[in-house]
Amino acid sequence: MNHKHNIYYRLIAWLLCITILSGGCSPFRKNGISLPGQEKTEQKAEIAEETDEQTGEEAAAERYEQEIEEEQSRRESLYADIDIASLTGEGGTPWVDTDLKENIRKAAKASPRDDFHLYANYEWLRSSNIPQGYQAVSPFGSVQTQTTRRAEELLSDTSLSGHDIELVQSFYAAILDWNTRDAIGIEPIRPTIADIESISSMDELNDFICDPERSYRVPSFLSICNQADFTDSSHYVTTIVHDEFTLGDAAEYSNRTDIGRRYYEAYKTAAQALLTRLGYSEEEATAKYDQMIDLETKLAEVSLSNDEKLDADVYEDYINYYSPKKMKKFAKNFPLTRFIASFGYADAKKYMILEPKELKRLDQLYVEENLEAIKSAMLIGYVFQTCMMLDGKSYQVVVDLLNEIQGTTGRQSDKKVAFDTVRSLLTTPMDRAYLAKYDATKLKADVTEICENIIASYRKMLKSETWLSKETLKSAEEKLDNMTIRAVYPDKWEDYSSLDLAGKNYLECIRAIDDFDMARDRSHTNGTVDKDIWEFDILEANSYYSQMTNSISIIYGVLGDVFYNENMTKEQMYGGIGMIIGHEISHAFDTTGARFDKNGNYHIWWKDSDYDAFLERADRLVAYYDGIYAMEGVPINGANIQSEAIADMAGLKAVLLMAEDIPDFNYEAFFEQYSHIWRRLDIIESEFNLIARDEHPLGYLRTNVTLQQFDRFYETFGVIEGDGMYLAPKDRVNVW
Repeated sequence: MNHKHNIYYRLIAWLLCITILSGGCSPFRKNGISLPGQEKTEQKAEIAEETDEQTGEEAAAERYEQEIEEEQSRRESLYADIDIASLTGEGGTPWVDTDLKENIRKAAKASPRDDFHLYANYEWLRSSNIPQGYQAVSPFGSVQTQTTRRAEELLSDTSLSGHDIELVQSFYAAILDWNTRDAIGIEPIRPTIADIESISSMDELNDFICDPERSYRVPSFLSICNQADFTDSSHYVTTIVHDEFTLGDAAEYSNRTDIGRRYYEAYKTAAQALLTRLGYSEEEATAKYDQMIDLETKLAEVSLSNDEKLDADVYEDYINYYSPKKMKKFAKNFPLTRFIASFGYADAKKYMILEPKELKRLDQLYVEENLEAIKSAMLIGYVFQTCMMLDGKSYQVVVDLLNEIQGTTGRQSDKKVAFDTVRSLLTTPMDRAYLAKYDATKLKADVTEICENIIASYRKMLKSETWLSKETLKSAEEKLDNMTIRAVYPDKWEDYSSLDLAGKNYLECIRAIDDFDMARDRSHTNGTVDKDIWEFDILEANSYYSQMTNSISIIYGVLGDVFYNENMTKEQMYGGIGMIIGHEISHAFDTTGARFDKNGNYHIWWKDSDYDAFLERADRLVAYYDGIYAMEGVPINGANIQSEAIADMAGLKAVLLMAEDIPDFNYEAFFEQYSHIWRRLDIIESEFNLIARDEHPLGYLRTNVTLQQFDRFYETFGVIEGDGMYLAPKDRVNVW
């Protein structure tokens, strides 16, 4: 993204995430790829150059897209008419959804043969409660809380010295300086709002959006950034992406679900509250909001929905290369080349447009008759982007907005929010300052060794797959051999020595960080990617697999609670961090990882017949999950969670293979520990949002469905036909 917008979206993402005490998987990966190979990618790049001429392949692509749209319509209908407020959590099959506190209050302890997740986690589920201001509670959240407490001490420790701690302490203090924030109030945003309102022609609009100073933090529908090239991950490509939709999903504009309705009303209320403080009447605020939604509706008609972004073919949509010459011809109305140049990206040798159809639609809408709607969208977007950094009244609007969207109540502590903001926007300095106080060198060595052992087991697992040809097996082993282990913290960091925040207030800190990020991103134009630098926060309670670096990242922030401590038994270690590691390795061979080679490039490496067999196995998994209902009338969407479910099952298989070499291994303790890492409690709004929009299976399903696939589980607990955990061998869906 163009970094004038990037800070906003990072903050919005942070605000949406910090209310969920849970963990997930990598932000660098999405579900599924199933394309015919690198040669087609190259053909598509050439086709993209011919924007005015339809070829036979484009016609075939259109037919294929029509099939995808039909499937998308089927998926959208799953949840469109569901009223979240009417859901009770009851009616789930084949198990009760024990992620919901309402269900736990009524549940008796189950037999391990009928509902293993409930059996193994019953006491924790009964005794745990969701804190005020949060959507959920889980072990991931528990580990994050431990990290937060230690970091808050660090952020208040005046005895510490060094540039990293100075940066994070200055920013932390500025966020918590409510006296200054309240004294400044909303005045800092008035000049930009007046500037937007003064625009009276398309020429003036062009001048505004192509002036980085005037349009700072004002959404202009497009963003620019350098990112690793999907087909050549060792180099950057300058990329054009579109700003986020207010309703969170393009599909909501054509087929409004209850989630979309809640987003619409919550943002409308927030817009009214903020604009009336700026002197607009409620009627004027409502009119501007509706103009923005109408404009977004027209853009959304040709945009990828969230389900499509999780679909197996998303990279086929994303990879669209254009030369500078063709970029000049792409847009007739929107000042695309001027816009690119004004933000410092004119020297790029090639560009990638993630959604060309949406850009073409933007170009069609970018005309005089839509000028007022465009201004309204920019104005409201700007207010939303800045309100969380203003005074207490503006920030409370954000809190109310998120509570309305998520079904939460209350407000998290200011210190917790300030720490999460520092983590989000000053990730490297925060991580380095934390490590300077809390040494982790031994932890790094220990976790690296565990990763190496599980990778070795994974090699044995791959060799046991009789359905793979020798050619594909060799390529899979090469990918495994090339996998980089990123344990605990990196050895190389981004350089923040030129950033200075001393004496700055909150808004001034944001501007300084923003300018720093923009300059760094521009410096990557046409450059080489340094894969030794990690692009995420090691203090997050999470772990990752990145296709484009072919690396697993088992980071500091997840190493606690039920996941890891050095005094664990072998069984606990394998069921905790061992399973996390196995899961992340498995993403190299899920429906997305299967399409990236050993060097992290989007490129087919399978024999055709093997890949067909792989997809057939993956489709069986989808079909099984499709038959599961979390509650009455609410089915699981197997296609959305396919990739994560594959990783759960393959990771467990690899760790079970390791266990075979340990005398007297306690499988009962192992399976119980495995279930502990997925235990969580959600409010019903959060649970429904996960079902509709998240790529991970629900927690109780990550336990029960995964364990159903393995003979060792049946043998350990005596599961037989007729038991709730029983699944006939012919119906089991383990992909690996």
